[in-house]
Amino acid sequence: MGVWTQLFPPDPHFTEAQIPSLAGKVYIVTGGNSGVGRELAKILYAKGGTVYIAGRTLTKIESAIEEIITEVAAAATQTKDSTAAGQLHSLIVDLGNLSTIAPCVTAFLAKESRLDVLFNNAGVSRQPGGSVTTQGHEIHMGTNCLGPYLLTKLLLPLLTQTAQSAPQNSIRIIFASSGIIDLASPPGGLSLAELEPGKHSRDMNRNYAASKAGNWFLASEFDRRYATEGVVAVAQSPEMLRTPGWDGTPFLVRALMAPIFQPPRMGAYTGLWAGLSVDVKSGDGEKYIIPWGRWNKEPKKEHLASLRSKEDGGTSLAVEFFAYCEEMTKEFAG
Repeated sequence: MGVWTQLFPPDPHFTEAQIPSLAGKVYIVTGGNSGVGRELAKILYAKGGTVYIAGRTLTKIESAIEEIITEVAAAATQTKDSTAAGQLHSLIVDLGNLSTIAPCVTAFLAKESRLDVLFNNAGVSRQPGGSVTTQGHEIHMGTNCLGPYLLTKLLLPLLTQTAQSAPQNSIRIIFASSGIIDLASPPGGLSLAELEPGKHSRDMNRNYAASKAGNWFLASEFDRRYATEGVVAVAQSPEMLRTPGWDGTPFLVRALMAPIFQPPRMGAYTGLWAGLSVDVKSGDGEKYIIPWGRWNKEPKKEHLASLRSKEDGGTSLAVEFFAYCEEMTKEFAG
């Protein structure tokens, strides 16, 4: 299976056509003003969901909201779809600055009394070696893992509360990983030593891959720790998509990769399957979702070992990374 089937997946089997009305459901999509996140937010909204688009810039979010409302209304008129659209709202957060996360959660909790799915979609890629977050963490690890970890932690009380009256396995946390973990990550997925100040790798691909392995580790740990409270957590890889994340890539590289690039909406289908399919259940945190909504049947053995405790024959790297994220974010937990 491996990389080949992720680059050339079969047609999606779980799209908007398989989704019932989402009226009364509430979702957060980080990075929902562009790329995959925008397409995901658009589908959820079109199906009646209340969607919070979380991002750094209010004007960009508001612009995306206006565009989505217009596009959904036009599509409904064309197809004569009678499904009532939901609501779209903005949330301001910079996942690369931990001090912005608690205020974001406070603003959300002031408006909502439930949360059905948290889509940790936003992230950065291909940032030059030496780039750091506001708090001095390697920028990929800080933005893609530490920020989403803290956001998830602060929203957990509401997620578990919602799970008490929601259908089993429907309350979820989705982390965005990437197939690059099989190609460029350090042994085991990530190196805790390289997370220390002054020891960050200068290889942008290695750093990005490590953060994407970290997303899988976080999904596995949240799933394991909160399964008894009705919350499911999984990691998914949207894969090779034509998104702004590739804008900094040299033209020749983009030209060579153009034949395998897919539109962002395809990546949204992977997220939809992760967030809404009945095939995803508690205990699936150690699994890995690949395009366009299916399980990777041949994950790397070294990564599986990282997910498992030493008592279960693994290395406990995921447990140690979860503890690292807790330590690095605790002063910003409010």
